[in-house]
Amino acid sequence: MKPKRKKQLTTFLKIAISFSLIALVFSELDWKEIGDLLKIANPFYFAGAVILFLISQVISVFRFNIFIRKIGVRLSFEANSKLYLLGMFYNFFLPGGVGGDAYKAFALSKSHQKSLKKVGQIVFVERFLGIVAIGFMFCVLILFVQTPYAIYWNFGISILGMISTLVVLKLIIRFLHTYKKRIYIGFFYSILIQLSQLISVYFLLKSFQIEGGYLIYLLLFLVSSVLSVISFAGLGIREAVFYYGAQWFQFNGDISAAVALSFSLITAAVSFMGILYLFQKIPLKKK
Repeated sequence: MKPKRKKQLTTFLKIAISFSLIALVFSELDWKEIGDLLKIANPFYFAGAVILFLISQVISVFRFNIFIRKIGVRLSFEANSKLYLLGMFYNFFLPGGVGGDAYKAFALSKSHQKSLKKVGQIVFVERFLGIVAIGFMFCVLILFVQTPYAIYWNFGISILGMISTLVVLKLIIRFLHTYKKRIYIGFFYSILIQLSQLISVYFLLKSFQIEGGYLIYLLLFLVSSVLSVISFAGLGIREAVFYYGAQWFQFNGDISAAVALSFSLITAAVSFMGILYLFQKIPLKKK
């Protein structure tokens, strides 16, 4: 299968998965209860959730910068932020077009006369570190979840996960040995990104006056973040994981889905800001 046709098929499948899951979950939700919940939502906590999400994206800009500087690409924070927002817009609103990461790699390769393969490699590794950080945070949080086998089961998963994290980081360094220091720094930034988003979800939970079960919700969020790679922009997957996961743990599925949907809407709103730079030339050469 040709690469272009394969990409189109992958995009179609992701969109199909997202819309199928959204239709499935939305058909089971009690919208009256969700409407009542939104009426009593605490706006200060909700605003805090938005701010923490924005902070996570700012950290992402800094993470990207430490890698591109290694290959001689110098961007101002303003230009880097604009490029990042435009990438978010491509990823969220243009499923049939150029992916945000691919666009960033192409734009920087062209503007700085750098190898597209080398820039693309950096973009991939940066994103992959984010997935590794999600796994690491999951292993940390599961230590504090109460289960009948908490002492052995949770501890075993955590230790195995942390060892796996170290092994993966070593493999990345072996693959990109000249980036050793930046790999560790990038991983630290990735932890900060996930921590910011976890706090953002916590604020959403508080906004909807959910009391208790916070660790379970945060673990569900991390699971949905990993599974989002098989859907379009995480839509559908996050709502489904929260809805059915909440039922599994005997929580209110409607409230849980409302939290997931709110996070998706925040992501969409921030991503839409990238349209400002769709037709505006971003100065990719630092003066």
